[in-house]
Amino acid sequence: MHQGSCLCGSIKYEIESDLKAVVNCHCGFCSKAHGAAFTTLLFIPLANLTITEGKELLKSYHVENLNADRCFCSKCGTRLYNSLSSLGRANIVVATLTTDEILRPLAHVNTESKCTWFQINDDLPQFLSSPSPDEFKELLSN
Repeated sequence: MHQGSCLCGSIKYEIESDLKAVVNCHCGFCSKAHGAAFTTLLFIPLANLTITEGKELLKSYHVENLNADRCFCSKCGTRLYNSLSSLGRANIVVATLTTDEILRPLAHVNTESKCTWFQINDDLPQFLSSPSPDEFKELLSN
C-alpha cells in the first residue's frame, strides 16, 4: 500500500498498485496546471485509488476534449490526480506521494506539445502522444 496527500494534508489517499508506470507528461494541460515544463505521473487502475481522508474537499475540473477530470484539493489547490473513468485509469501526480520509494520515469509522453524552450536531455523513450497499451506494456517489461 502506498500513500499520498495534498500540500495541506487535508486530502489523503492510498493506492494499491505497483509504482512502475511512471512517465513525464509534457502536454499543455499538465504544463499549465503545474506551471512547469512537465509533470511526472504514475498511471494506475482507477479502482486501485482510495481517498482515505478529506473526500469532501476534493474538487475536479472536467477537460472535455480529454474526457478527463483533473482532481485537486479545494483548500490548498494541490492537483492530486487525473481521473480517466472511461479508461478506468488514474494518473497520480508523483510529487503528491508520501511513499519513500525511488521512482524513475520510463518515458516522456505528449512531447508534441512540450514547451519549446525545454530540451529533453536524457535517453528515455519519447512519445508524441500517450503510448498505446502495447507500447506501455513493452516499457513496463524493460
